[in-house]
Amino acid sequence: MPPTRKKVGLRELRVGLFVVIAIAILIFLILSAAGDFTPFTPKLRLRAQFANADGLRGGSEVRLAGVRVGTVKDVRLLPPSDDPNAPKIEALMEIESVIDGRPATERIRSDSIATLGSPSILGTDKLINITPGTALGQPINDGDLLRSSSANTLADVTASSNELVQQLNQLSRQVTEIAQKINEGQGTFGRFLNDESFYNNLNAAVRDIQDLTRRIRSGEGTAGQLINDPTLYNNLATVTAELQTISADLRRGRGTAGKLLTDEALYNEARTAVARLNRSADEINAIVADIRAGRGTFGKLLTDEAFYNDARIAIARLNATTARIDEMIASAQRGEGTVGKLLTDDQLYTNVNQLSSEAVKLIYDFRRDPGKYLRIKVSLF
Repeated sequence: MPPTRKKVGLRELRVGLFVVIAIAILIFLILSAAGDFTPFTPKLRLRAQFANADGLRGGSEVRLAGVRVGTVKDVRLLPPSDDPNAPKIEALMEIESVIDGRPATERIRSDSIATLGSPSILGTDKLINITPGTALGQPINDGDLLRSSSANTLADVTASSNELVQQLNQLSRQVTEIAQKINEGQGTFGRFLNDESFYNNLNAAVRDIQDLTRRIRSGEGTAGQLINDPTLYNNLATVTAELQTISADLRRGRGTAGKLLTDEALYNEARTAVARLNRSADEINAIVADIRAGRGTFGKLLTDEAFYNDARIAIARLNATTARIDEMIASAQRGEGTVGKLLTDDQLYTNVNQLSSEAVKLIYDFRRDPGKYLRIKVSLF
């Protein structure tokens, strides 16, 4: 006998549709309350590029200064590039258009940075944290690409730890080598620890220092006398007392130095002299200013160009005259002209010499017989 089929009536169908719709509405309300599903809220789509996704996937959180503001819509690979440091993946983010009552474009600006990180250093979930923009940045637009950076991950920490362990191992090997060399007596420190002669020398030096200390305490030598002889102390006390006496005399104005320190008249005279020096300096400055301005005879001598030109002409004439005199002297030395012949012609010197001789003879004869030369012959007819 074939099984009988139960017919579904219109009433049961209505109840079923109502239950399905109610479940759908409940799911929608739950997702809306959780913030994972807001189909009717406008979104701001932004992009960020990273060197490695490191587990980032669609649905990962997007935070602004640690506050959740959206989700990652998609993660896709970028085309190959010739630059090995170029980003490899691009994340498409959907951000709420209004964040804390203000537009997202005012919160996120062109100087914001998208950082790929994780909620904890040991966590496997990834998220994108965006730094808030400043007033220096420009508002962003839908589809803009944000600047990006990657935070330290567990892999980076592990790599850094491995490098640190390697450095510690290398340092341990170096310390072991140094300790081995020291134990073998190599180097200064090794000899210090292993060489007995160093100990003996140090012990001898200590004994010498002890002996020197004993001698100083017993008053031997110059240092011992300086420490133990009371004469030095007495001399120092005497000198100190004398210095105190001199200081007291100076304060009371005794002696020349005391008067120099305490006499107000000397101070007043010194002030008067300083005032006079200041006035003299002012007068000298005024004179210098007048000279620079070309005032007075000396100022005109220093600043008048006509005087300078006249002086140059006079010097030029003097140079020309000196050149002519030099030329005349040279001509005379060569025997040229009357003066030159007077200076260089021996015949003229001979003639003058003879003339002087004859004049001397004539004067001699005149003195002996004046009548010979004074005879006057008078003839009337």
